[in-house]
Amino acid sequence: MKLEKLLWSGTKVDILKYLVFKRQCVSIRALESELTWSFPAIKKQVDLLLEAWIIEIDKSNAKWSIYFEKSINDLVRKVFLYSLEHEIKVLFESYDLAITKYFFGKLFGKNFDIDLVVVYKFLERPAIDKIKEDISNILKSYFIDVAQIVFMPHEDFERRYRLADKFVLSLITNCA
Repeated sequence: MKLEKLLWSGTKVDILKYLVFKRQCVSIRALESELTWSFPAIKKQVDLLLEAWIIEIDKSNAKWSIYFEKSINDLVRKVFLYSLEHEIKVLFESYDLAITKYFFGKLFGKNFDIDLVVVYKFLERPAIDKIKEDISNILKSYFIDVAQIVFMPHEDFERRYRLADKFVLSLITNCA
C-alpha cells in the first residue's frame, strides 16, 4: 500500500508513522529534528491532522504534545501495520524462489515473541545479508529501530516440524 498516495502527503505519512511506531506526546520541534521535513511543512500537516480529528495537541505549559485521538489510535495503527506487512510481502515476492515461508509475529499483533520469521532455501550468506538489509531499510522507514527477526533454513524448519519442536509448532499455531 502506498500511504503517500492514500494520504496525499509524504510529510503527513512520516508524522503518522512516527506517532504510531516511535512515540507520541512529541512536539513539532522534536518532529522537525527527527524527520527530514521542514518546520512549516510539519506544522501545516499537523494542523490538517488536527482539523481531521486524527490527532490532539496538549498545549499545557507552553509546550505542545501531539498524540492520537483516543478513538482512532488503533485504527491508524492497523492501517500502518497493514502497509508495513504489505511492503515486506512485496520484498519477499522478489525472492520468491529463495523464501519459502514467512511468519509475522509480535510486531504485527500476533501472539508470538519473535517479530518476523523467514524460512529460506538456496541462499548463500551474501544474499541473506541483502535481504536483512532490505528488511532493515523498510523497518527504518517506519521508525522501527529494534525488531527480532529469525532466518531459518527450509530443511531445518521441516526437520523441526517433524520432531514437533515447540518453537516451530508455536510459530505455526500463533502466526499462520
